Amino acid sequence: MKSSVDYDEEVQIPAIPPPEIKRPRLHKWHVIAVVLVLVIVAQGVLHLNSSLEYNLLRLKHNSLTHEYDALETQNVLFQSEYDQLRHRINQRSQHNNASNFITPYNSSVEQIVTEITGGWSDPSNWDEFWEDVKAMYNWVINQIEYRYDGLFPTLPTELSGNTEYHDEMWQFPNETLSLGKGDCEDMAILLCSMILRFTEGEHWTECITLANSNKGHMGVQIPVGENELTILDPAGHYFTSDDTGNLVSKNVSVEINNWLEHWKSELGRDAYVSGVFANYLDETFSSTSEYILWMSTRRED
Repeated sequence: MKSSVDYDEEVQIPAIPPPEIKRPRLHKWHVIAVVLVLVIVAQGVLHLNSSLEYNLLRLKHNSLTHEYDALETQNVLFQSEYDQLRHRINQRSQHNNASNFITPYNSSVEQIVTEITGGWSDPSNWDEFWEDVKAMYNWVINQIEYRYDGLFPTLPTELSGNTEYHDEMWQFPNETLSLGKGDCEDMAILLCSMILRFTEGEHWTECITLANSNKGHMGVQIPVGENELTILDPAGHYFTSDDTGNLVSKNVSVEINNWLEHWKSELGRDAYVSGVFANYLDETFSSTSEYILWMSTRRED
């Protein structure tokens, strides 16, 4: 009988199998539920992405709308500035508002009138009036060099339109004074503005135009008393005068025909009075007789 254990002998421990894991059986409804959950999650993710994308697009839309509004405002301002420029340029060759060219209260006009005449010291002294008017007429003849017009542009309504060019344009009085040059219209417009400044607008003084089928001319007229007239034409070196060369007034019909006769060789016998304008009126006529009739009905207050 053994009474002791041999510890050197290997003890055999039987292997214990791992516990069996029982996997639950997935019911088909469980699968459907999982799939639905996944679909819902996927839809949520898609919706979130769509919302983010929508918000980004909305922000971009708002930004583009703001930029568009700013550009539209700039375009309106640009179009307004262009329209103003087009008006200033085109009125020099289209003359739709001829009266705008008479500017007696322009500072340059006022300065030259004061230098030449010193002003009308006694408005009841008509000898002083005629003497100073003649002095202003002589100044324009001697100081403004005659210059033919070159080509001048007419701007189109739309920027994409075509620019046209004309060989007739008008200058404002201050421009003629600054340049020291101009044609018959420029000289007449300047002299008319000067005389109106001299009288402070108290007496009629106007530009008067002649025309035929393809030419024209301009001078200055001063209606005087009962149906009398004085013509001052610096470009044509003509003024209403008596036999001794004094500046006077004559019957409207007589004097207008004298002036037309003066221009007969240049304008021909078909020339007629086509218009009268100043800063207070703008009249057009189809014949000299229509002009004479109109003059006979005028009364200065």
